[in-house]
Order: sequence, then structure tokens, then C-alpha cells
Amino acid sequence: MRRVLAAVVIVGGCSDPDPADRCEVVSRTFALTAEERKLVGEASPYPADPTLRARGDALDRSQRLRRDAAWDAVARVLEPVPLAEDLPLHPGPETLPRWHTWYGRDDLTRVFQHAFRPLPQALRLARGPIPDDELDAAFAWNPRAVEELASWPEQRWLDYVASLDTQVEVDGVGDLQRVQYAPGAARHLLASYSDQIACLEGAPPDAFVDGAPVQPVLTRAPVTLAACEERVYGPYFIATGERLAAYANAKLLVSRDTPDGDVACVADGYPCEAEGPGTLWVTVSADGAPVDTELVVEHTAPDAPWAGCLDGRFPTDAAVVKADWRRAELGREVPLHDTSAAGLAAIAAGTDDGDWGGGAGTADPGADDIYTIVSEGGDRFRLVALHVMTRELDHWLWTTLWWSPDPDTDFGADRPDAIAGVWRNYKMCATTAFAEGDPDPTGGFGADHPDLAAALTAVHPGAGGPSWCSNPYLEVGHGNASTNCVGCHQHGGTSLTAEEILASPDELPASGRLQVRNNFPSDYSWATTSGDFLAQMLREEVLYWDDVP
Repeated sequence: MRRVLAAVVIVGGCSDPDPADRCEVVSRTFALTAEERKLVGEASPYPADPTLRARGDALDRSQRLRRDAAWDAVARVLEPVPLAEDLPLHPGPETLPRWHTWYGRDDLTRVFQHAFRPLPQALRLARGPIPDDELDAAFAWNPRAVEELASWPEQRWLDYVASLDTQVEVDGVGDLQRVQYAPGAARHLLASYSDQIACLEGAPPDAFVDGAPVQPVLTRAPVTLAACEERVYGPYFIATGERLAAYANAKLLVSRDTPDGDVACVADGYPCEAEGPGTLWVTVSADGAPVDTELVVEHTAPDAPWAGCLDGRFPTDAAVVKADWRRAELGREVPLHDTSAAGLAAIAAGTDDGDWGGGAGTADPGADDIYTIVSEGGDRFRLVALHVMTRELDHWLWTTLWWSPDPDTDFGADRPDAIAGVWRNYKMCATTAFAEGDPDPTGGFGADHPDLAAALTAVHPGAGGPSWCSNPYLEVGHGNASTNCVGCHQHGGTSLTAEEILASPDELPASGRLQVRNNFPSDYSWATTSGDFLAQMLREEVLYWDDVP
């Protein structure tokens, strides 16, 4: 058993005065050390599916196709990859799930320091780009960093390797990091260091960014409303000098900035037009009789920058995971959450106003039932939840897993055989867009997985309504059970908190689930200005070396 001690950092939730993350909470975290990185080696790249982007519209319109794609992504993320070093006293397999080899904040700090410090002073002062070959060399050096530490002579290393003789200790080599970045994401973040610093030192990013108009877009959406019902469509981003024109055989109202903002146009049975620039919303209403019509909207959007606080968008092979680790000793048990149709309906109708709450009962799963690790300090932890974000789509593929004692029900009923071992005890939800594009509440699962169909129906908002995907362990803030991942992360790179996103219905409607910006400063990543605060880390390093020749 290992004897090496590691420091514990308690990471608070979004309700803390200085939140550790904007939309998730984790119980404990340990940084992956230099010696562990030598064992792991370079992080295993995420093998992205290059065909997903072409199928994006189909995924938006079909919950079944969406879940199939998400399970495929989960299988790639969980695939075992071998360690870089042999463990003489461990019988094997000497592997980690792919995501558990990915980089954490300490890795990124070491790599950036190694790549940035040798640069010529003129390049450092100008905050010029790090040459590609230098950045590649720094990532290749990172697994060997421990060899340069005087505190790690050869005998200590041999003793450390020999101490890893159980599977939970091997899994613990990946440690308890809250956030881990696939190589594609990690490299892009470091290559974008100057962009991040410029945004950190500048004005807060606006939600709407004007620009030269792009090609006009014509959209059509079927609208079926019961008597006295209404539905909101949008937002539509309009460039200067351009307009929005909406038509439906029903009452229309066009508003600015938010669905309840200033009224720009009202019509009934004839086109409703409004001028840009700005963000416009269209509300279709039914009077005392039902409405079955089609909403037609023509608008011209500005050519706005997508990732102004990075060196462009993340590459297709970028991926990020966020983990929730819970102590597995000292009488600590895992709280249980009911994600069946009945459980979700109870949350929606309960006094907690859409909160997951503390759970109903607890369980004490062993290492054969839940992914479990032993840290360097000898502490045992369980992984209760894992967010998975992959950049195979423009607005990312959002997948989240949570442990369950009834894993083959509701959100685990369609789990493919490729998800094997301990991972068969995790359920999953996924989303690809702000709005739900599947008109079938059951997602097409009514015949083969009726309890999954019922659970999906319980959270289905109607076609065009805000999508849903929420993890009972990772989501925090009032109304946390009514979220969709993408809505929160659209604000990545801003100073908004989870509380502000969830509790500002006038500015951020539907618990923050709807798209309200055409400016995604950090391409949906919170890592730059929250959580790992990478922009601040990069800035401090750059400023420190400004006076060094």
C-alpha cells in the first residue's frame, strides 16, 4: 500500500462566496502529481467521431439518435488505455479509462511554464504565440518532469512503483481531479494564452455582438397550441440595417433582448417585422381556440466572433470531463436520487421548486459496483458522477453520467453492451442543442424501453421548448433539476454565477436553458475564468517573467 501523502483541497459549490465552479460541485480533489504523470504518460487523445457534425441536425431532432451518439462517445471516453510504466507487483491490467489519463490544472501549469520561460524576452513581452514545436516538446517533457526533481531519487521511484499492488491503487494513479482536459482541449487552451489574458484584462464580454450581415436565413417551425397556450421561439440575432420578419396564422409578438422585453411588433394573421441590431424573440399565442399552424421567420444575423477569448474555436478532438468524487470511508454513503418518470414529476411538482435535493436514502456500493480509487494518501473515494463534453458539434455534445443502484432502468435502459464492467452501473442523459427538436416526447423508446420513454416524457417541454439534461450529483443552485448543460456553459468566459443563471428568469429564461447570446467568448468553457481559473494562472506566469531578460 502507498505511503506517499497528498494534500486535500476542499472545493466548494456555486453557492460559496468564491465558487470553485459555475455549474457543478465536487466533494474532493487531488492534483495529479509529477510522479503520477510519469506512470500515466502523455494523455490519451480523444478519438472524435468526424461524422457527427454532418449529422447534427438529425441529432437535434431525435432523442434516440442523440442518445446513441452519446453512448458511443462515452464508450470512447471510458476505453481502457495502458499506463506508460510497468508495475512489477500488480497482476494487471495496468490501464486507466481514457479520460482518467487527461490533463489537469497542474499539468497545464507545468507544461506552460516549460514552454514559455525559454522564449526570447521580446516574444514574451509581446505575448506572442508559442511555436508549435515548442509546445509539443513541453507536453512530451511533462511525463519526465519528476526525473528532474531532487526529491525523487531512483530508489524512491522504484519503491513507489512497487507499492501499487491493487486495482483501486492503479485507478488512483489518475487521482481525484475535478476537471480533466483531453490533449486537443489542453493544447488549445495553452496556445490561446495571450487571448485569455487580453480578455481577463479587458471589459466583460457582451452577450450580443454586431457585425457584417451574413446570408438571410428562412426557418419554418410547426406550431400546435392548446387554447390560451403560447410558445416562445428564438433568439434571433439581427445585424445592423437588417430586419426580422415573422408570419403565422396566429397572434405574434416580437420582443427585444428577452421574451418579456420591450415589444417591437404585434400582429395577428399578417407579417410582424422588427429592425436590428439586437436580439429578438417571437411569441406565438392561441386565444380561446387551439392553433395548428406554421411559424415562418426570415432574419439576417451578424457575422459575430465565436471564441473571442481563445485563438478560435476548440478543435474537433477537444473534450473535457468534470467529476464528482465522494469519500468511501468513515461511514460515508452515496445519496440516492430517483430519476424515473415518477421521481422527475415529483421534483417538478414538489416544494423544492425543481431542486434535486439531498436524495432519498443512501447506498454503500463497493469497488465492484462503482468506480473507486485509493489516493496517494491512502484515502478511498467513489466516482458518483461524470460530465463529458466533446467538441464534435458546433455547440458541443453534452453527456452526463451518474451512478445508480438500479442502473438498467429509465436513463440506463438503453445502455449498449460496449459500456462494460463497473460502468454498467451508470445512467446517462445527453443534449446537443438549447431547444428540444424531437416532437416525440418518448424519443421513440415507447416499444423497447418504456420506462426510459416515460422518463423522457416527464422532462419533455414540447418541440421547440428548452431541452433538458441534468445530473443529480453535479448540478447545484436553486432549480438545478431543470437545466440542460449547454445553457449554463454558453456563458463560459463571463463572470456569471450558477445562481444568477438559474434565478434570473427575466434576463435568462427557462432556468438559463435558452440561448441568449451570439458571443461565446471561451467557446462554452468555464475553465478560463472559473473553476481552474486558467486565464489568471497564465497571466501571473507571464507577468512574473516580464522583467527577466
